[in-house]
Amino acid sequence: MAIITVADVLKHAEAFEQMLVEYYSKLSERTAREGVRLLTDYMSRHQTWISEALKKLPSDQVSRICNSPLRYEPQAADCRCFEGMELSADATAAQVLDAAITFDECLVSLYRQVVQQPVDEETRELFESLIRAEKNDEIRLKKTKALDYF
Repeated sequence: MAIITVADVLKHAEAFEQMLVEYYSKLSERTAREGVRLLTDYMSRHQTWISEALKKLPSDQVSRICNSPLRYEPQAADCRCFEGMELSADATAAQVLDAAITFDECLVSLYRQVVQQPVDEETRELFESLIRAEKNDEIRLKKTKALDYF
């Protein structure tokens, strides 16, 4: 059985964030709707919560957290999160926002799986901050959708 560390989970989450950047960039290139193009341009520069959270911590603490082993490998946010999320070139802003909310939920699920394991307090705090960041993003997306701004 391979040992998985927090660093492995963070790398996987960062790869998922990169898939999101590519997803929104491609949609931005295909869409004919100006509002959707603006929205997808914004979304393609998706906030990278992981790097922001790690920048706030001392390097020795980051090293300790990243080297922490996990007992169970979380079911990762991956390509399965994109199943059924292929948006057409004429997608509406509401559809783009619904997809973004689903992607945030995939990351929250990944982070919660780490928090539910027996991990040290530093690791728990990092992942709880990532959960809060994704949940706050989800709230902003839902508000944007409700305002029907685009």
